[in-house]
Amino acid sequence: MRLLGLQGVRSAVPKPLLLVSLAAFFYTLGNGAVWFVLPIKAEALLKNLMLVGLIVAVPNAVSLIFDASIGGYSDRVGRKKLFFVGLLVMVFLGLLLPSIYSLPAFILFMVVFGLANQLIFISGRAYLMDIAPAGKTSSYFGVQEAAAQIGFAIGPVVAGVIVADSLSIGIQNTGLLYAALCLVALFCVFLLKETVKTNESPLIAVKNLIEKDKILLRSILDFKQLKSAGLLILVTTFVITSADGLIWALEPLYANRGVDSAAVGVILFMFVLPYILFNVPLGHFADKHGKKKLIVLGLFLSGVFLILFGYSGSELTMIATAFIATTGLACIRPSLGGLLTDLAQNKQKGGVVGIWDAAEDLGYIIGPLTGGIIAEFYKDISIPFVFLGIIMLALGVVTLILPAIKSNTSVA
Repeated sequence: MRLLGLQGVRSAVPKPLLLVSLAAFFYTLGNGAVWFVLPIKAEALLKNLMLVGLIVAVPNAVSLIFDASIGGYSDRVGRKKLFFVGLLVMVFLGLLLPSIYSLPAFILFMVVFGLANQLIFISGRAYLMDIAPAGKTSSYFGVQEAAAQIGFAIGPVVAGVIVADSLSIGIQNTGLLYAALCLVALFCVFLLKETVKTNESPLIAVKNLIEKDKILLRSILDFKQLKSAGLLILVTTFVITSADGLIWALEPLYANRGVDSAAVGVILFMFVLPYILFNVPLGHFADKHGKKKLIVLGLFLSGVFLILFGYSGSELTMIATAFIATTGLACIRPSLGGLLTDLAQNKQKGGVVGIWDAAEDLGYIIGPLTGGIIAEFYKDISIPFVFLGIIMLALGVVTLILPAIKSNTSVA
């Protein structure tokens, strides 16, 4: 029976990876809950759906601006410190959420929320790259991604239950829950060992980031040295996060177009479930058999089934195609993280992750925006899914004909 307890888990998963994954789970559980109530809070303040969309996009816009700088800063002051500070800020934001009643205060909240979110995500990813051993880079990303996706899947459900009886009390309790979960994640981070050996104080690090690293320049130059493989990672990351943003923006609208609302919820869950089920085994597969192969397979699988999703005429078909399309996306995510780790062995990993995260944030902004424009132009929300599928197939062809990616650490 002990094998079913924590000792058994620790024997299968190294302690640093276990702690990072637990921190990711508790944080994304709270984060998913908060993201459920933020649009509700925004609509109550604005009474305008277009402005709600703009305000909700503020965290991603802030993230895009500071991604590379945060990554470079973590190379100088350490991952654990920034991870810890980001979670500590989120604890206070969770406590403050119920007391925000004005639009300027809410905008400020969203700005700080976006900044703290990147302190957590970039530091966490860079830490993962630091601790991932050669030959297991995608496996490590698969474990952490699966833990995060479980949190994101459960969080909105929990928030929905909390706000069911009373919206104002529900938002208050969701904020308190978020603060509590961030505290648990913070404890997990406290137990981690710092991977960056540095004697720089925070102020000296800022000075060096500006004077020596030229803020973004060093990170950009480090990423540029990855050549075609680096460009492939950025473009693929942008495309799959555009897909993710588009799915979450448009799929719920099927409820207004004759699809049963319960079925819409099931379909949306199918766009998450494969990450939970397959991230770990697919990460292991990528390490053993090649990351580029799995990226190509994922692009073709997602492309074909997103097109079929767009042309689906029944709820059952939509459920099936959503599941298979997301299985393709689950092939890609751990492969990209592992590939970037392999290629960045002699680089400043924080800065490299910052550039990678910038491509991700840009996708989350552009995906819903372009999807909405296409849907409005054709007066049909299914057409953006078809366009997205075609783009993925084209990227799959380009990736297939690229020369083999050379890596000294594992199968690429």
